[in-house]
Amino acid sequence: MDPRTEDSLIRNLPQAFINKKGEPILIAALDEKRCERLVEMYLAYEPRNSFQGLPPIKDDVCKRWVQSMINTGINLVALSFGEGVVGHAALFPIDNNVCELLVVVSPPLQNTGIGTELTRCAIQLACEIGFETIRLSVEARNVRARRVYRKCGFEYVSRSASGELDMALDLRRQRDLLSVPVSAIMSTNVTAISEEESCRTALKVFLETGVAALPVINSERRLMGILSKSDLMLPSAIDKSVGDVFTRETLTARENWPLRRIIRTLQSKRVRCLPVVDAQMRLVGVIGRRDILTYYQKHLLEKANSAQSG
Repeated sequence: MDPRTEDSLIRNLPQAFINKKGEPILIAALDEKRCERLVEMYLAYEPRNSFQGLPPIKDDVCKRWVQSMINTGINLVALSFGEGVVGHAALFPIDNNVCELLVVVSPPLQNTGIGTELTRCAIQLACEIGFETIRLSVEARNVRARRVYRKCGFEYVSRSASGELDMALDLRRQRDLLSVPVSAIMSTNVTAISEEESCRTALKVFLETGVAALPVINSERRLMGILSKSDLMLPSAIDKSVGDVFTRETLTARENWPLRRIIRTLQSKRVRCLPVVDAQMRLVGVIGRRDILTYYQKHLLEKANSAQSG
């Protein structure tokens, strides 16, 4: 394992998500136990020599090529609980500021979202390590891969004589934006409900506010769980208390988390917002996609105003 991944988010908190086939996938840093599975993925890749002359056709050459990536790259793997390693992303340092990116997904699981998640995790890792630019090359005919890279922020730089397109991502523009703490952009005006309240009251709050879910708190404002509209669907629930029907297990965010961690959680868990708590699990806010987009818009306006005044 590359020592530069030791303190990274992906190393300490592997990325779990559901792909487009409904299968659970885990993205994690490559370790010694997974190296052999990575080799197996490339040996099973069909057809060989299908992208930029890779993977090598001969098994012995293919094994040496994979081992070279393990030795020189900063590697992530996508793991399927039934298939082993099904995807690979590698960052190859050119110097202290620039690295190259390679992303490969096993053919049977291509176009299921694994490549996008691997790319996002690799970008985050590169940002945490301190790289300023990520470069990559993609075949012009590989429209799907180009779309993924563009979606993740890469821009076209040039076209090589072989017909490959060179792309680059400037991480300096993202680092400051993604490092801001949740507390700086979350909404603090949160509609919550006590676990002691009646479901009739909760129903009234839902209808008056239009919210999709309500954080449930105790007398000390500690978050106990979430009450959703679906919790009130059965007529028998209306005469009960909120404490009898709400969902106790819920995802939360901490107010000191960086924005990049929130984005990753929202994307992987496919949720629209998260309640934000402090170290004592007291509810202090909520953060969702709208808050993030509002923050981006504010940043763009400040940047535009600064450019005009300069």
